[in-house]
Amino acid sequence: MGISIIADGLDYLAAPIFGVPIIGDVFDIIVSALLYFVTKSKVSLIINLTEFIPFLGDFIPVYTVSTITWILRELEDDKLILVKRVIEFLSNKRNRI
Repeated sequence: MGISIIADGLDYLAAPIFGVPIIGDVFDIIVSALLYFVTKSKVSLIINLTEFIPFLGDFIPVYTVSTITWILRELEDDKLILVKRVIEFLSNKRNRI
C-alpha cells in the first residue's frame, strides 16, 4: 500500500516532470511492474494500465485503487469491515487537513 500511495503522490506532486511522455511512461512501467511482482494480480495490473490513458490516469489515484482492489479480493472474510476502516481512515485524514 505504501508503494502505491508514494507513487500516486509523486504522480501528482511531480506532474511537470512525469508529464513528459517518455519520463512519465518509464515511471509508470516501473511502478506497475513493481506492484505486479508484489501482488501477482493480473486484475491490478490491468487497473494500473489506466495510468497510460491520457488525462484519465492523471486525475485518478490508479495505484492506490488497484492495491485496495487487490487487498479486497485477497480477503475473502471481513471485506465489509476493511472497507469501513479504509473509509474511516480516509475521512479522518480529510478532517485533519
